[in-house]
Amino acid sequence: MMAWFERLSIREKGAVALALALVLILGSRALVLALFGNSATEQRLLEVRKAELTKMEVLAREYRAARGATTAGSSALKPGETLYAFLDEVAGGVGIRSKVSYMKPSSVKSRDGKVSLSVVEMKVVDLPIAELTAFLHRVESAGDLVRVRGISLTRIEKSKLLTAVISIETVTL
Repeated sequence: MMAWFERLSIREKGAVALALALVLILGSRALVLALFGNSATEQRLLEVRKAELTKMEVLAREYRAARGATTAGSSALKPGETLYAFLDEVAGGVGIRSKVSYMKPSSVKSRDGKVSLSVVEMKVVDLPIAELTAFLHRVESAGDLVRVRGISLTRIEKSKLLTAVISIETVTL
């Protein structure tokens, strides 16, 4: 093995010796860092991961609380009750059920199928403004997820009565 080294010129021997010394120095440094230096790096990495885990746990708790609030906020509609049935009940409570000309329900599901938007368009005829405001107040105060999307009012000539077309929507889970 030494025969090839003895055949080299002095310059080549110096280059080989320098390369060997460099390999030995870098190898010993890597060995020392692997044995003793990584504990500090690992400790810092562990602290960072613990902080990330704590942050994820806080976010998970907030998400669960928000999800519960959303479910609780939809309590305007009883479990299994539709927006149509809810509006029919409110109209009966306010005393305008007999003045409802029509109610057209529709529903659109989200892409993932977990959430749907239910919309009911209803027309109410010969309606005094006081009954309209009472109805709208009951609908709007029912919960965060039931809201009036739009309303179109037409005044009946020579009277203080209105014809209203109301669009009401809710999000159901």
